[in-house]
Amino acid sequence: MPSSTIDVLSRHLEHVALTYPVSDLPTLAEVLDAVPDPRHRRGRRYRLGPLLALSLLAVLSRATSLAKITRFIAGYDPDLRIQLGLPATIRLAASTLGRLLARLDGDAFDTATCAYLAAITICHPPETTTQTTTAARTPLLGLAVDGKTLRGSRTCDGVTHLLAAVRHDTQTVLAQRQVEAKSNEIPAFTPLLSGLDLSAMVITADALHTQHEHARQIVAAGGHFLFIVKANQPTLHRRLKALPWRETVLNDRTDERGHGRREIRRLKICTTRPDLPFPHAAQAIQIKRRRTDLKTGKTTIITIHAITSLPPGRITHAQLAALIRGHWSVEALHHIRDVTHREDACKVRTGGAPWILAGLRNLAVGLTRLIGWTNITAAIDHYRSHPADGLQLLGLTT
Repeated sequence: MPSSTIDVLSRHLEHVALTYPVSDLPTLAEVLDAVPDPRHRRGRRYRLGPLLALSLLAVLSRATSLAKITRFIAGYDPDLRIQLGLPATIRLAASTLGRLLARLDGDAFDTATCAYLAAITICHPPETTTQTTTAARTPLLGLAVDGKTLRGSRTCDGVTHLLAAVRHDTQTVLAQRQVEAKSNEIPAFTPLLSGLDLSAMVITADALHTQHEHARQIVAAGGHFLFIVKANQPTLHRRLKALPWRETVLNDRTDERGHGRREIRRLKICTTRPDLPFPHAAQAIQIKRRRTDLKTGKTTIITIHAITSLPPGRITHAQLAALIRGHWSVEALHHIRDVTHREDACKVRTGGAPWILAGLRNLAVGLTRLIGWTNITAAIDHYRSHPADGLQLLGLTT
């Protein structure tokens, strides 16, 4: 990885410099300054935007607690703090930062940060695996919808649960909403996607979101869906299993080794019958996964059924298989937050603070992915060792 300031700045800009002028993008501190400040005007010692931006840099360097974040912020040069509109001498207590984060509007914070990531990803080229071979057709992007519980959080009604929409190729979160207490993810699906342009998107989701209204919403917005089908849709599941899969030709096969196992995936596709009880379903899919543990030799075979609104020929069979595999990018993001950023071990529990910290982790992972890092741990080590590069990444220095 580059250690030169000039080299790393060039690396940061490689995806946006050609098609989108960097000067047109506000700094992240300016974006975060637009989040409504819950504090009274009198007595404010720290500007909200720069404070949140420095908190993001701390998270980017794997600060996993409020105490570590405040120590990180206090360690910056006084001249830099003055330049950012903060006091030269900072005596920011972890409890003070915690109270501020607890009172922030999580929806407003997600709206600001997700819009910022979306502005950058506009210029990020789509992966060729989801791109149709027909030049006249618009390339399609996978957008995974899935939820995650913040296990360390505590509210009067339980724990905080967030539903997010994540791009397959970059792991950037384009929308996120909190699931209402004593409810589930299904009612949050419609408002989550309502503000997004779905015209070039394929929405992937697990069986919980295989709902008629969800399919109608996506198609009405100009998008496509690819849903897993399980027993929560018993009639649909039964009819999918009854399709003549033995007579259907094999459309795609992959054989991969990694993480101590070998996995063979076999994909079959057939055009759905007119009586398939699901709106806009154009194709039915069967995936067989044969997974062998290379250490023990144990083999497991799993059969999965799915449906999609994509018409035959819209994308290749290999691209459709890649979309199905790509849904797990959201699980990979959750794994990074849990293992690398130790989200589940975080003891911040009050109010909206767990939600805001989860948003900062999403932002940290999204930014590092967009500038080309494939190893998040290596990125963390780099920005912890080269804090000036982190300041440039956020537009806080030139």
